[in-house]
Amino acid sequence: MKKILLIFSVILFAMGCSNKSENPGEISKEISKKIEVLSTRKVKKSLKNEETVLIDTRSYDEYNGWDIKETGIQGHISGAYNLPASSLEHEGIEAFLERKGITKDNKIILYGDDTSMAEMLSENGYDVYLYEAGIKEWNKKKYPIEKLPRYESLVPVSWVKKLLEEKDVPEYNGKPVKVINAGWGKKGKFHKDGHIPGSYYVHTGWFEVGPLWNRVSDETIKTELEKLGITKETLVIVYGEDPMPAARFAIICKYAGVEDVRIINGGWKAWQEAGYPTEEGIEYPLPVEEFGMKVPGNPDIIIDLPEAENYLKSDKSDLVSIRSWKEYIGKISGYDYIKPRGRIRGDKWGMGGSDPWHLEEYRADYGTYMRPYNEILKMWEDLKIDTDKNIAFYCGTGWRASEVLFYAYVMGLDKVSLYDGGWKEWSENPETEDKILKGEPENLNEEKY
Repeated sequence: MKKILLIFSVILFAMGCSNKSENPGEISKEISKKIEVLSTRKVKKSLKNEETVLIDTRSYDEYNGWDIKETGIQGHISGAYNLPASSLEHEGIEAFLERKGITKDNKIILYGDDTSMAEMLSENGYDVYLYEAGIKEWNKKKYPIEKLPRYESLVPVSWVKKLLEEKDVPEYNGKPVKVINAGWGKKGKFHKDGHIPGSYYVHTGWFEVGPLWNRVSDETIKTELEKLGITKETLVIVYGEDPMPAARFAIICKYAGVEDVRIINGGWKAWQEAGYPTEEGIEYPLPVEEFGMKVPGNPDIIIDLPEAENYLKSDKSDLVSIRSWKEYIGKISGYDYIKPRGRIRGDKWGMGGSDPWHLEEYRADYGTYMRPYNEILKMWEDLKIDTDKNIAFYCGTGWRASEVLFYAYVMGLDKVSLYDGGWKEWSENPETEDKILKGEPENLNEEKY
């Protein structure tokens, strides 16, 4: 598993095809004839019924708060689910709805610029309606609208492209920029094969070291960031083939003291799907002489074993495991370089994915986008994870937990951190190796340290 502002060096000669999730089609008049269209008054009245669900069919980025179409509106109708119409190209609609707890017993109201989903739902036996006036009318009437608290830290590919083309973009203050493609591999083969033009490669192994795969020394972090031309005032935008290594590097940057660190929502896959220009090869940035402060500038975002133990002893803190269920109950360790199996006594399971290399429970309905944040909050509520507490996330060695930590940050949580050592350190340390549990817990997330 261990496994910028930069000017384009080449002219972007091709705009490519448009991102379907950001430029959805017009409302179909034929569909409107088949599906009942509700007024704003009727929608508001319907939402008083618990069986009614409202679905925003716009892109994940618009839902989060990005005003991509420059309407002056940021976010989504309060309480709405998010299921982009573009999702229909990837998998069956029923699986997506089931994941959100939506069934044929629900009354489904759709809004957005693309209503192709309405006909499909109707043909499959769902009770579906259209709110054509949508969020513009809702906003005009000053009804509640929500957004991801720190949406600006999770950026759309369209925003990145405009930034690189030196066009005016919102949520940017003119700082120097570095776009970083993070992954595992000293030679950066996947970066050489194709990447966002002008972006630089980072091997996560420059910032973490075995056998525990904890972060390297503070002085080494500072030196490596300076080699990359990054100072505390650089706007660092990270992406990757997978969000995990991107998040791992992003958290290291925040720990070091970089003031503005962002992740591209959807990463490399989203850039490709948008049909944007790419380039091959590898170039290295000009280094800087000084990062600009002593590292770490933000030490509390990463904790180590002693602090992790204190979290378990405190009623005001939780240590949350971001691992697969099989890892958590000790059926597997999940890694060929970790022998012990089980979980940390007294921790809480925060779900994860099917194995150590996947994080489906925190990803959107397809691809590499962040899962809609209200779904993550509901998941944590069901798991008895109190977001008012101090929360430290851990996994095997830090990648999965880093991704979830970044999501927690953009969700507006401030008392969150990464337990860097994770299961490997805890299970192999003589002082804590006996403080583990195996098997299914009798009462999930109620075990004591």
